[in-house]
Amino acid sequence: MTAWLRGTIAGATLLVAILGASYPPKTWPSTIMVLIPAAALLIIAARRPSAAADRDPALRRGLVLWSVLIGAVLLWEAYAFVRQPDWSLPSHDYPTLSTLLDPVLEHGPLRIVGWLVWLGVGARLVAR
Repeated sequence: MTAWLRGTIAGATLLVAILGASYPPKTWPSTIMVLIPAAALLIIAARRPSAAADRDPALRRGLVLWSVLIGAVLLWEAYAFVRQPDWSLPSHDYPTLSTLLDPVLEHGPLRIVGWLVWLGVGARLVAR
């Protein structure tokens, strides 16, 4: 990958993070800003061959372990969200991950850092 392409990707990532952090949480614009990079990374991941997982049993065990852990977190998130008295207001009785992270990510610069971390983790998972 050339330095120009890396710089372009870094600039686009920073722009998406700034735009995503500028919208208030739990609104349609912020949801769309989450869906655009998520869809792009999902398309990239779906187009990559997965032959390495078929050949390496250790990689397959790691994939199963991480899939179970991520599935458990997603089930917890779904359960907490459904149990909330009002879906548009956070509940401290059934906190979702966003409710737990709100005190940290409610300030502008930290929201941008949160977006950059989220985008970086997603890109790193796709690059593997």
